[in-house]
Amino acid sequence: MAVVIYETWTPPAPLDRFIQNFWYWETDDAPSYAKDTIMASAHMGILINLREDRLRWYGGEGFRIKNKLRGIALCGTHARNFAIDALQPRMMGVRFQPGGAWPFFGPTGMDFFNNHLSLDDFWGNNRAHSLHMQLVETKGVMPKFRVLLKALLDHAPRPLEHSAAVSMALERFDRAPLSSRVKRAADDADLSQKKFIRHFTQEVGFTPKLYLRVKRFHRLLDRVWTLPAVDWAPLAAEHGYYDQPHLIRDFREFCGFTPTQYLALRGPYQQHLPLPE
Repeated sequence: MAVVIYETWTPPAPLDRFIQNFWYWETDDAPSYAKDTIMASAHMGILINLREDRLRWYGGEGFRIKNKLRGIALCGTHARNFAIDALQPRMMGVRFQPGGAWPFFGPTGMDFFNNHLSLDDFWGNNRAHSLHMQLVETKGVMPKFRVLLKALLDHAPRPLEHSAAVSMALERFDRAPLSSRVKRAADDADLSQKKFIRHFTQEVGFTPKLYLRVKRFHRLLDRVWTLPAVDWAPLAAEHGYYDQPHLIRDFREFCGFTPTQYLALRGPYQQHLPLPE
């Protein structure tokens, strides 16, 4: 029988406003397929390969372009899908809240947009490599989480806070996504729309409009992920899509597949789709 270990930990306040969770994954099970596709996401993350000093992901037509980084990578917000190896024997990482990576790294969110970057680029090769080795050698999942958290706090170049405008907008967009308007958020923050969009994009890695679109898409996926069959028309209207062609366009853009293809490909993990050979 395959062994699968999956553990998560959400840090206490106020860190939980920025970090959704730390996660650890270990398995000896080899999937029957080679790659998973990862859908568009407003969440940045840290990815750490504990088995080897390499991370791989794939892009381009048919995911034929192979990219590699050393053992710790920063995964930015993504407005399109990309692929990873389905076999990931031993991994850990961080899933940030939307905009949550802002205090921890010097570049803006847009510097990470649709990209993976090496931690070496920000902390230097020696510090990043030393952290990677420490995480590999530390025994126990929770001690690994604490080592990684301490490293993040020690290297954070900004205070643990968002600008008032972005903090207010994130709360509003999540509380009332269908009725939220970018201009209203800018007016309430006493900023021009252009300046508000610039602040939001710097801290979150998406424009406000794109953020609302991607979050709407994932709210819909939350509804349909476990349903055996889906009547798309009422669900599309309920989630603010004008019609089914509008829904299909977002599926193709953010997921890479049509709604019907998505239902056929669903696997055990909500953010991953097993790629057919």
